[in-house]
Amino acid sequence: MNTLRKAALAAVCGLALAAGVAPAHAANVGVASVPEAPVGPGPTVDNASVGNIAGLMYYCYAHNIDDDTTVRSLGRSLAKRSDVKSDAAYPAGGAGQLMVGPGQMIDLNTVDDKDIRTATCAHAAQRGIQLDDGTFMLPLQD
Repeated sequence: MNTLRKAALAAVCGLALAAGVAPAHAANVGVASVPEAPVGPGPTVDNASVGNIAGLMYYCYAHNIDDDTTVRSLGRSLAKRSDVKSDAAYPAGGAGQLMVGPGQMIDLNTVDDKDIRTATCAHAAQRGIQLDDGTFMLPLQD
């Protein structure tokens, strides 16, 4: 899937989420008892930590959801940061767990719709670029 199509799909999903998903209210819970959030029309990455996004970049690339070298390079760049290395959500992202709110995770492995997983990965890449500290540089495309 080309990058432009991914960006358009992510934008459409983001607009649909903004218009159709009510904000989640979660109680403060420990990591061991984090409830799984319901999967709606598509999960949002807006509440994910930079560590969770970095882990998701690995997950998306390793599971052939997004084979763009930008995703791989962004994940590697973010993973070098000390705040990412100490973020408990980093390995969760690598396992396909997306932080959608305080104490709420969605397991992308259980999302049956491939288009939703693809859009979530594309949106996570866009969010990762926003959260970058300036060290990430887009790889050259052939």
